[in-house]
Amino acid sequence: MSGLSQKNVRLAQLDPLIRQLLEAGQQVKFTPHGSSMLPMLRDGKDTVTLTKPQGKLKKYDIPLYQRPQGGYVLHRVVGKNQKGYILCGDHQTALEEGVTDHQVIGVVCAFTRKGKEYTVTQTGYRLYARLWVAIRPLRRLVMGGLRRLARLYTGGKKEKKDG
Repeated sequence: MSGLSQKNVRLAQLDPLIRQLLEAGQQVKFTPHGSSMLPMLRDGKDTVTLTKPQGKLKKYDIPLYQRPQGGYVLHRVVGKNQKGYILCGDHQTALEEGVTDHQVIGVVCAFTRKGKEYTVTQTGYRLYARLWVAIRPLRRLVMGGLRRLARLYTGGKKEKKDG
């Protein structure tokens, strides 16, 4: 999608094109919005690269899927059951169950943060994904501790948002 200019476009508008490109074996890169995948993906700053899923999703995969109500979501697979995949955002504790292969559009194969690309096969990323899934029951505690540490580090001042 390199021929398109950079501007905010809703995924719903690009859905047919994304599906077509993935089906043709190409990769699609875009900038996601939202905070559900923090600390891995920052709202409007980092990019993800999608590829067509090769068979069933595996634990730790990050699919782009469409909810029955129409919303598009990037969340991590944390398990599966008879209803389908169980997913959870990295910055969330609530599980979303019953996501099916039919809802999956693509799966993250890489992401770019601060200009550096990371693939989901890199050892550091794989360790991060496993650790982050393992601490899911403790995330509120961990994230609260990280926020407190950040406030101590910045002298109690709130960080300015870019933009």
